[in-house]
Amino acid sequence: MNLQEQKRWVRKKAAQKLNQYSDEWIQKESRKIQDHVLESEGYRRADTIFCYVSFAKEVNVIPIIEDALRTGKRVGVPLCIGKGMMEVREIRSMDELQPGAYGILEPKKGTRKVDKHEIQYAVIPCVTCDKLGNRMGHGAGYYDRYLSDADFIKTILCFEEIMVQEIPTDLYDVRMDYVISQNGAIKVV
Repeated sequence: MNLQEQKRWVRKKAAQKLNQYSDEWIQKESRKIQDHVLESEGYRRADTIFCYVSFAKEVNVIPIIEDALRTGKRVGVPLCIGKGMMEVREIRSMDELQPGAYGILEPKKGTRKVDKHEIQYAVIPCVTCDKLGNRMGHGAGYYDRYLSDADFIKTILCFEEIMVQEIPTDLYDVRMDYVISQNGAIKVV
């Protein structure tokens, strides 16, 4: 099995596992993960954060975004700008989001671009990950391209139940600094 086949297989297995859990379970377990993020030193110290907007059965990050807005942090969320390409746009309220590519909420036109060097802390999604900070996205490469030269703290959120022993990786896969599940945060060395 080549690397791309391995990745497809891991994505498929993770999705099958996740589909076994109810929306109520997703919300309950997401709250535990949210608490770990909100209590983390990296999040608390950051003036500018970058956070994905959760979709379907991903870890719900809306309360993290709302907390950041309420506490005066500058909040950037992803905007797809082309095939495999994204940039980060600032939102000042949840009202500045609208359905975009794949039905995922993204910033409305007219929102200001956030330069990568301004970001101090990022909350990154995954289909699954391992405890070494390797993530498996949906395979389009948006995040790996964006994060390839990032120097801010990169935190991945994942339900413990869908984590795998080892993610197959290649040269372009960007390792995260922290993995946060319901059981707490793991600093990747």
